[in-house]
Amino acid sequence: MNLFIKSAALIAFLANSGVNASRSSSSNEVTFYFDSELAADPYAVRTSADSMSTGKGTVTVRRDGTVTMNIMWIIRGDDGPINKWNPVNGIHVHAGNKHTNGPIVFGFCGQDDLPAFGGTCQQGWPSHSAQTGTQYEGKICNMNIPDCYNNGQTSAAEAAELLIDGQVEMYVNIHTKKSFDANKRDGDGALGLIRGQLSLEAKARPTGSNNDEVAPVVSSTSREMESALRGGQM
Repeated sequence: MNLFIKSAALIAFLANSGVNASRSSSSNEVTFYFDSELAADPYAVRTSADSMSTGKGTVTVRRDGTVTMNIMWIIRGDDGPINKWNPVNGIHVHAGNKHTNGPIVFGFCGQDDLPAFGGTCQQGWPSHSAQTGTQYEGKICNMNIPDCYNNGQTSAAEAAELLIDGQVEMYVNIHTKKSFDANKRDGDGALGLIRGQLSLEAKARPTGSNNDEVAPVVSSTSREMESALRGGQM
C-alpha cells in the first residue's frame, strides 16, 4: 500500500513538473512589443531645446533576453546633416523615465566615442530604397561601469524581465556626434539627441505562429513623412 502511494505521488510530481516546464518554455517564447515615439526633451537635455528631430521605434522583447529593435528617425534643421562628420553614433535603451538620464540597459549600435554593441549605426536610407527603418539586435550593457545598468551586473534575461513586468521604466535614446559634442561642451555626458519612453502595446503570439514577425514601425501615410523617411533627414 505504501509503495502504491509513493508511486502515485511520484507520478503526480513528474506530471506537475512537466506542466510547469511547458508553461515556462511557452512563457519564454512569447514576444512582447514596446513602442516609442522619439523627440527632443529639453528637460533632460538642455542642448536639445530647439531640436525638431523625431523618431519612432518598436522594441520586441522575450523573457530569455532576446531583444530586437525596428527604428527610424528624421534629423531636422541644425541637428543635421547626418554625414561622416556627424553620424548617428549610438542607439540605446536606458533605464528610467525619459525625463531623466539613466544608465544603458541594452545597446544596439555605436561608434565615434560610444560603444559599438552590435556594430555601427545605419546613417539613413537611400531615396530610391523601399527601406524606411533599420532592425537591430540588442546587446546587454555588461561593462562594469556606472554607464551600464547595475554596473553591468544584470543579465539580458533579467533585464528583459524587469521591462516586461514593469519593474523598471525604460526609454529609447538616439545619439549623434553633433549632440554628443554639444553636451560635452555644456559639461554633460552623452545624453543623446532624441528619446522616447517604451510603452507596452501588445503581447504577441508564441514563437512559430504566423504572426510572430516584428511589427512595422512606420504607420504614417503623410507624404511629407514618407519622403523624409527615405533619407532619414529633412
